[in-house]
Amino acid sequence: MHFYYQPQYYQSPFNQIAYQPVIRNPLVQTSPRHQGTQYSSHSPHLAQYNAPSAQRQQTPQQQPSNGSRSPYPPVDSEMLYESAKESNKLMKEASMVLDRLASSREFGARLMTVAQSSNTQEVRRLIQSVGITSDVKIIYNPDGLELEFSSKVQNRDCCKLSISLRWR
Repeated sequence: MHFYYQPQYYQSPFNQIAYQPVIRNPLVQTSPRHQGTQYSSHSPHLAQYNAPSAQRQQTPQQQPSNGSRSPYPPVDSEMLYESAKESNKLMKEASMVLDRLASSREFGARLMTVAQSSNTQEVRRLIQSVGITSDVKIIYNPDGLELEFSSKVQNRDCCKLSISLRWR
């Protein structure tokens, strides 16, 4: 007695054609007593997938699509384009702050001193004195400084850039 395993495939919302089972020849029992008996009658899945292609039943989800029907809306890359442009701007502004901190020990010492005295407005003023125009969330503690640059496109958050610097 032989047992044949026929996997059951479920529909995927991503690609309806990719997850179709491989169609094999009908399974036939080889004993002389049951010559020509097909196992497809024992399982509806075997009956469906082992039947000749003319008899095979296809549900609407299994029928190949003509490419015009998609469960997703059409691609619009405008927001991605704008987000990438804004992210580029954020990176340039973050680079300006990092260049200033890397080139001026006095600037870094002044920033640490006002942060240690919990003067948040002065810390913000020093960071923005570098010439940045983006929104910056500034978090500091005894161990370091975190800057989170963010921007909006069409009044929607589009991108963020976080930098963590350690000073102790």
